[in-house]
Amino acid sequence: MNEIDLLGYAAGVLVVISLFPQAIKSWKTKLTKDISLWRYIIYTTGLILWVIYAVIVKSGPVAIMNSVGLILAIFILSLKIRYG
Repeated sequence: MNEIDLLGYAAGVLVVISLFPQAIKSWKTKLTKDISLWRYIIYTTGLILWVIYAVIVKSGPVAIMNSVGLILAIFILSLKIRYG
């Protein structure tokens, strides 16, 4: 692994970590009325495109970190749809 890959993983970890507070709060409280449905639809779509792009260009850090982010975004989106 080179320095560029490490930079990609570091950026990805920060982005993924940023989703955890919302996911945890939404799960615990079941309150999602203040979460924007459209924001999470757009964000989830963007992450899907990033994962596809990363697979095409064979970028491990981008594929892995955006896949983890995608799982969390889908989780938050599903909570929004369910409780929203």
